Amino acid sequence: MPVDHFPSTHATWIDAQLTIAERSRAAGDAVGEINAIDALRRHLMERYHAALRAYARGGTMRSLGDADELVAGFFAERVGRPEFLREWRASGMPLRRWMMNGLSFWARGVARDQGRERGRIAGHAARDPIDDRDAARAFDSEWAMSMVNAAHARVHAELDAEGKLDEHAIFRRHVIGGERYESIAAELGMSRQGCANAVRRVGARVRDALRDVLVEDGVKREELEDAVREVMRIVRSD
Repeated sequence: MPVDHFPSTHATWIDAQLTIAERSRAAGDAVGEINAIDALRRHLMERYHAALRAYARGGTMRSLGDADELVAGFFAERVGRPEFLREWRASGMPLRRWMMNGLSFWARGVARDQGRERGRIAGHAARDPIDDRDAARAFDSEWAMSMVNAAHARVHAELDAEGKLDEHAIFRRHVIGGERYESIAAELGMSRQGCANAVRRVGARVRDALRDVLVEDGVKREELEDAVREVMRIVRSD
């Protein structure tokens, strides 16, 4: 029986990829299953590597070694397993917390292994990395920025395709660079209101793109506006 590799009834890309993997496995299509899981791993690496690295650097996991190596090991040994995301989907937990907790639990195993190699249990093995609030804040900060950056990149690509990069430049100069409308308008030969309208349009598109990015990340539709507000609160507080 052929496997439907393009399910259309699922709310998120992640859920769709999981369904592809499950249907492929049921049909004996090992290649299809591997391809879907690899796509998921690449997606999560892109979205979560920086946040997980900040988490590993900022807390009690620092004593376990290089943060990049720790995160790479976590992705290779845990995230690449089909059950990792299936269990997340069943848990109802936000994906970012599942990823953070997953690294924390995996790090405990690394600590135990390192303790055995030295013939004793290392002191950090008894500590709980997830209780390190500074590390958790660092994770949230990087996660929020990765969401905003992904949304911003989409809007930039759309405006480029539409020939409207001038609006993006105004948005970047005012929102990111902090330039006053008056100076931008004078340089571009526009009115202050014209610049403000451009910023408003681009800002609305970025916010819409952020919603899409969060939905792809597994945020439920009924929780979406709260998630958008949380992302913006974290970004503005940094």
